[in-house]
Amino acid sequence: MKKTITLLMALGLCASAFVVNAEEATDEIQKAEYTVYNATGAVVKELYLYNADSEDKGENLAASGMAKGESIVITREATAEEAEAAVYVLEFSTDDVKEQKFETLHFEVAPISLQIVDATSGATPIAFEAPELHAEYTVFNTTGAKVTELYLYDEGSEEKGANLVGEEGIADGESIVLTRDSSKEESEAAVYVLEFKAEGMDEAQKFETLHFEEAPISLLSLDAASGATPIAFASPEA
Repeated sequence: MKKTITLLMALGLCASAFVVNAEEATDEIQKAEYTVYNATGAVVKELYLYNADSEDKGENLAASGMAKGESIVITREATAEEAEAAVYVLEFSTDDVKEQKFETLHFEVAPISLQIVDATSGATPIAFEAPELHAEYTVFNTTGAKVTELYLYDEGSEEKGANLVGEEGIADGESIVLTRDSSKEESEAAVYVLEFKAEGMDEAQKFETLHFEEAPISLLSLDAASGATPIAFASPEA
């Protein structure tokens, strides 16, 4: 009889352990990650990702504006059970395009390109793919002072987009990486303005013929600037 009781107790413990492990697996946190590219050809003014059954859109993820070709990574966390049931709405707008929505986004890791109306044929305002080409500029502050403003925008545009160094700025000697993504055709024609202002500068400095490429860029002080060129295509160590 004792052996029978012992066996039943052991089986009971195993069953309990199985239930606990199953609950732990259900409660394990999973992560969704969406790399969202602005392929609209305009500044995205508003960007939201929210639950399909929610009336609350949450914060505007584009903040003060998401420039043409700029990208942003959006993440969400959930248990396995919540992730399986999750359905999100991805909503965005520009000056010319109002409230474009994709209403059946699932919990996953995926690249997403926000598209212009003509490219969507009226039905789907996004594509689950990244743009073809990637430009990257590693910008070094070698001005000798804090850089308080930094913008990268299309030549001829009146829209600068967000101040890329934010309210804190970047100190002398620090660097920041700026990226742009584009199709092959658009990249060949792209010309950007790189504009910055450091403490002690009365006016913002501009380099107006930056092309789509991968390059180090040093922002120069007024004394170090060569004539009309306020930047150097080199890192401080070069």
